[in-house]
Amino acid sequence: MNSKLSMSRRRFIAKSPMAAVALTGSSTKIGQSPIPEPDYSIPQSGFHGKDENSRNWSGDTRSGKVIFVAHCILNQNARIVDAADFPAMFDPLVDFLQREQVGVIQLTCPELYCLGLGRREVRVGLEHSAGMQRLQRLIDDFMFTLHEYLFQGFEVVGILGKNGSPSCGVTRTWLDNRQQDGQGVFIRELKNRLLKEQLDIPVFGVADHKQEDAIKWLSERL
Repeated sequence: MNSKLSMSRRRFIAKSPMAAVALTGSSTKIGQSPIPEPDYSIPQSGFHGKDENSRNWSGDTRSGKVIFVAHCILNQNARIVDAADFPAMFDPLVDFLQREQVGVIQLTCPELYCLGLGRREVRVGLEHSAGMQRLQRLIDDFMFTLHEYLFQGFEVVGILGKNGSPSCGVTRTWLDNRQQDGQGVFIRELKNRLLKEQLDIPVFGVADHKQEDAIKWLSERL
């Protein structure tokens, strides 16, 4: 479908509830119950968490294991100017996850999402009220996905942050114009949310040139 036509169709439906009902009804055959409209409220409602949507996932070859990884582990192009250490991704770590058949879920880059590619003062921007509002929205989306995988019985191996980052650092971060011990803003807020919701999901920080430490940590968990 032409992208302009598709956009016009979505806008029309959004502005016209009757149009949405008509289009939904037109796809339902006589004698069939209409598909219920999803509730995308976050984080406690929607399709996830409902018993009738719990499925048996053992009918195919999927591993049933997933891991959430910081965005730049798979895409160095999102890093702040002059900070990329590799052309594209963390090859040794990615190769290991592929060999172990762990599904990789790439987190949205909080710095890019909140501040853009041309960002400068990352921590200041994320701690600002406007930056924090967007950051919390990002965490809401993450929690929605995490809850769904857990509810459906998948094994969430963990979350891999990027050590040294002002946003995704787990044990090392960029603060006061230098590398030092501490947490990035995103990881801090994310761990607070996990604690609040009593979710015991391990979080490990990957350093650019010490990927073997992360591989060893993962090997002990898999």
